[in-house]
Amino acid sequence: METKLTISELTAKVVEELTKLGYSYNSLCGFRSLFRRFQAFAQSQGEEFFPEELGKKFLEERYGCTVNYYLQSYPQGTKHAIRSIRLLGDYQLHGVIIRRIVKKPGYVKPPQFEHILTAYEQECQANEYSRRGMRSRQQRLFFFVDYLALRGIQEVNEITPLIISDYVKTIFPHHEKSIAAILTTLRVFLRFLYQNGYTTADLSVSVPKQSRYYYPSLPLGNQQR
Repeated sequence: METKLTISELTAKVVEELTKLGYSYNSLCGFRSLFRRFQAFAQSQGEEFFPEELGKKFLEERYGCTVNYYLQSYPQGTKHAIRSIRLLGDYQLHGVIIRRIVKKPGYVKPPQFEHILTAYEQECQANEYSRRGMRSRQQRLFFFVDYLALRGIQEVNEITPLIISDYVKTIFPHHEKSIAAILTTLRVFLRFLYQNGYTTADLSVSVPKQSRYYYPSLPLGNQQR
């Protein structure tokens, strides 16, 4: 985000976005309550803004949570607190609430990407992928496309290595064991875009590589803003 928000402004924006996304009244109350506790903690630390280290310190001191909450599983009893702090970090970084990968029927393609997704589906059919394989590929791909739409991307030539890296950061903590398949799907799709003239650069080479189930290294040398 271009303008740095204070913690008070940041929490208000996050609640506003959660309301727009249709979160229940009880869920919103839970987030507001946690955010109030975090704001009080920030004030006690003399902090007006939200650095990631402050979020980690809050979780450690108030919940005994010492894990890296972007890279590791939630310890028992800390899920709501970690999720709340992650929402603040996500919104500060991306300016949107990142939707997590869940199965959802009746997917509606963002209009700016509809023709490309249709072309990619036809390509997969021409390569005689199984129906089950097609569904899995589409499911993994739809959430990347959703992420692009949330970031305000209007055409695929606006995708950069930095956007790809940011996306991987959002999905890894929730899908560590399936990250290899997710990255492969993303790599194949980006290669399709380049080979068919939709992008001027082969962004498939910017997709992070994974070793076992550890956090994948992110491309540094060719990142663009």
